[in-house]
Amino acid sequence: MDNETFLQEQQDQMSGMLRPYQSELRRRERLADFVNKCIRSAGRDDFFQLDELLNSRMAAEVEAEAGYEGIREVFERLRQDTAEKVDHYRVQFLGDFTRLVEEAELPLENDFPRLTLLKGMDLEIKFNEKHAVLNGKVLKTVDPQRIMRAVLRLKRRLYDRTFNPQDFIDRLYAACERVVAVEGGHIGSGASLPLVYREYTWSLQAQSFFQNMAKGRFREYDADQLAVDFWRYFSSDVTSTSEGYVPRLSTGRGAGMWVVDQLGEKRRYSLLSFHDREDS
Repeated sequence: MDNETFLQEQQDQMSGMLRPYQSELRRRERLADFVNKCIRSAGRDDFFQLDELLNSRMAAEVEAEAGYEGIREVFERLRQDTAEKVDHYRVQFLGDFTRLVEEAELPLENDFPRLTLLKGMDLEIKFNEKHAVLNGKVLKTVDPQRIMRAVLRLKRRLYDRTFNPQDFIDRLYAACERVVAVEGGHIGSGASLPLVYREYTWSLQAQSFFQNMAKGRFREYDADQLAVDFWRYFSSDVTSTSEGYVPRLSTGRGAGMWVVDQLGEKRRYSLLSFHDREDS
């Protein structure tokens, strides 16, 4: 056996013996880091984060670890304290937010922490992460008044603008026809809803935009607006296109979009088709 091979074999054996000790060291460091995180959260009185930490699987691992005798009692005292603070804050938040909703004369479906206001306006409160999510947009606050201001801005954008249900469904039909013409198929078989949405958005642009496509001249029309406009159409007196075609949403394998349908439910659909009123 040459010298290089001999030394390599000895290194491999020592590495093999060291490996379980390194693994155990990493495990212990992970537990220690967790306890330090709890200490920092308690020091800041960050009861939301502390509540999440103390009810995690890692807390159970620490409680079962040799060398941490007595920490179970500490964790239990902190759990009781944080649970009371979290409950108090949630009750206070919901009371304040409900009052603001009532003052704005908005509906509210309460499945806390998920809240639904007007159709197509969904809010989730994430206290542990110190933010709220409104229609997919993160609001870096859990202050009821700041959240309500964001809700009212969204309402103005989705509901307070002029809406003509007949024009909406006629434009959608025309957009669907253009998609079918390019993709092939038949309008009664359905066209990709995302492609119809794109064509519909183009139809909203002024003719001057196509001579000068500067960003500031583009008329924005996002997916939230489409979802709500479907609902505004379904809840109107208009039931078909001017030519008597009735829209039908359906699911499929392709990409989809969230739509508030005729039942007032927010669902993901991938196809839009149109049918004679007699066939619908």
